[in-house]
Amino acid sequence: MKNRTHNFFSALLFAGLVIAGSSVQAQNKKIGAAVQNGNGAYVLKTDRSVCMTNTLLGLSTLPSTGCVNMTQEKFIVTPSGNSSAIWRGTVPEGQRPAQRVVYNSTYVEVAEGPTKGATYNTVATTEPSGAVTLTFDRKPNGKK
Repeated sequence: MKNRTHNFFSALLFAGLVIAGSSVQAQNKKIGAAVQNGNGAYVLKTDRSVCMTNTLLGLSTLPSTGCVNMTQEKFIVTPSGNSSAIWRGTVPEGQRPAQRVVYNSTYVEVAEGPTKGATYNTVATTEPSGAVTLTFDRKPNGKK
């Protein structure tokens, strides 16, 4: 009898853990169009386009006042306040570099809104094919 009771309660405990384990999952939350995929970071997939100036790209083959049309693919914000934006574009054929160019710079947000005055570290990587990726990173709390 003692064995049967012990087995019954063991099975009941196991079943309870299985049920609880399947119901405790990361939740997908939303802020505006940004989705939190259970890992704490909010991710906004977007297709916003802007002509990025050469001051952010650092291409000697592009006029200093020139720009490259780029599309923002992703904007990520973590609970600690860190944010990252990823932009992609293509440098026009006559202005492409002969070899890969990696350019680091700093950008201060000037547009009106909650991020006005925020400072971003940027990295632009341009390939000889003309493919360019521009990443903006902001870590206000110094955390990764």
